[in-house]
Amino acid sequence: MTLTTDQQQIIEKIGVFFEKKGNQPILGRIIGLLMVIEEAEATFEDIQNALFVSKSAVSQALTLLQSQNKVEYITKPGERKRYFRLKIRNWKVDIQEDMKGVFKFNNIVEEIISTRSDSNMEFNSYLIEVSNFMKFMEAELPKLVERYKNQLK
Repeated sequence: MTLTTDQQQIIEKIGVFFEKKGNQPILGRIIGLLMVIEEAEATFEDIQNALFVSKSAVSQALTLLQSQNKVEYITKPGERKRYFRLKIRNWKVDIQEDMKGVFKFNNIVEEIISTRSDSNMEFNSYLIEVSNFMKFMEAELPKLVERYKNQLK
């Protein structure tokens, strides 16, 4: 598999993006690779060779990406190889599930707010604002999803 300079740059941008979010850059690079190649799937060896990384780095990254439900693999009849691809087919459900996690965390934020004293009202007001925004998002997300579905009709 030969990548163009543009593809390599995009892959690197995605790797840097993931790194800035506190993840290993290899996670973003694998996702980037699977996004830019025309086949939208690659074998373990393809990934290793295209990204110039070790077997262990690819193995650990793919294991993590699969556990995060971001990557899956398929097999093809008559072949022993696994083909890794992004698990993007159910992106709407994935986004909603991710947001549910954020909304559940807001329950903890509200619990924290209820236990804090009035000694640091400035900080408390920030927590309250975050919590209020999360409640707003939770109420509005179903409406946004519905508007998006209607737009596709």
